[in-house]
Amino acid sequence: MIIHQPEVIQKDGKAILWSKIEMDKKRDNFPDYIWYRIPENYGAHLNTQSDAFLVSSLLAAMHFGEDIRVRGTISPRLAYHLEEYQYLLNFRMPDVLHLVSIQYEHLAPIEEKPKGVGATFSGGVDSLFTIWKHLPQNQPDPNYQISHGIFIRGFDILHSENDYYQKLAKQYTKQASQIGIDLIEIETNIVSTVYESLHLHLPHLFGPLLISTAIALSGLFQRFYIPSSWDYYTLEHAAYASDPLMDRFLSTDTMEIIHHGSADRRFEKVEELSDWKPAQEHLRVCGFPYKGDNCSRCEKCTRTMLPLYALGKMHKFKTFSKPFKSNIDTLWWARKFDLRNKYMPDAFIFAKKHNSDILPWLYLAAFLGSIRYFLIRLLPQFIKKWSRRYGYFLNDALKNSDWNNKSIIDLIKSQNTPKREI
Repeated sequence: MIIHQPEVIQKDGKAILWSKIEMDKKRDNFPDYIWYRIPENYGAHLNTQSDAFLVSSLLAAMHFGEDIRVRGTISPRLAYHLEEYQYLLNFRMPDVLHLVSIQYEHLAPIEEKPKGVGATFSGGVDSLFTIWKHLPQNQPDPNYQISHGIFIRGFDILHSENDYYQKLAKQYTKQASQIGIDLIEIETNIVSTVYESLHLHLPHLFGPLLISTAIALSGLFQRFYIPSSWDYYTLEHAAYASDPLMDRFLSTDTMEIIHHGSADRRFEKVEELSDWKPAQEHLRVCGFPYKGDNCSRCEKCTRTMLPLYALGKMHKFKTFSKPFKSNIDTLWWARKFDLRNKYMPDAFIFAKKHNSDILPWLYLAAFLGSIRYFLIRLLPQFIKKWSRRYGYFLNDALKNSDWNNKSIIDLIKSQNTPKREI
């Protein structure tokens, strides 16, 4: 794999940082270019070092076993830690990620001395919890207070879902401004480096992808938070490519990467956010939003609504299409109630502490859910495949995904095509 020298394009009020990624062997669906697009007024913070592109393409190189040649400048600190970072990835996922060598053309830190502190601003529980914890009323040290959030298009929101993204961006920008945070809209195709080409499980590998978006804005951030998805109790049994140990290895000489929130379990995060108005108005947890709202029937929605209902605060949250209103509503969870899910034990503990009347319904949901998953395991594969046309048994790697933006690729190609001599 060759990572070519990054370049910046200014076009139509946007700034695009891009690099050509040349695989040793052509891979189906792997992008020829990785790019990040932001509003032009933040373009000065983009940097043409290769750090972001090395981080975002490393997983693909390790998966295909291709050594990397970097034609550009890399942070010495990042380069130093990538050997151990690779070792940990290979140790945890030896069947899919293999050790590769990396050749650097030039090592040097960026010249800027950034002052900003950033975090992702997705509207989810983990994201909002990290934002909440680093507002001035909760974090007295100004050097750790969040000044900027980034809202990514092309990560969990497809490029084709423009109306949905723009609706959320408008809401989030207004809310972020009210709490003293500047929100930056950033578009990228980084997910296509693992999603379409590797067919790997994105929730296991999102860490370096998110971090690469922050590094793309290395001229802005001295510190960047990655909200945790797993707490320490969960990490004791399963760990992948994002946790307090892993993410810090992707820090650069001028940007510290901090994985935040693993000390708090998910139900504890929901409880702490339950009285915060921005969370009540903008919480987004659903992978299948219904008319822009949380669907209220998927596993992510129901396990978020349960603690809110147990606390008696469900009615304060405006983004659920069909919120729990009675104990019997919790039976909706039976459709997705898999006892193997790491959050399930917490549900019973939390319900017992805050509203024990729910417990009989949760036990019934667990019973029905167990039967459902047992029967599902008995289904022949051809029935599951046939059912996908109706929205069942969908595998993320098999979906008709849209992780790229053709107009941006065409623009990059037009800039990258040598002009013919007359």
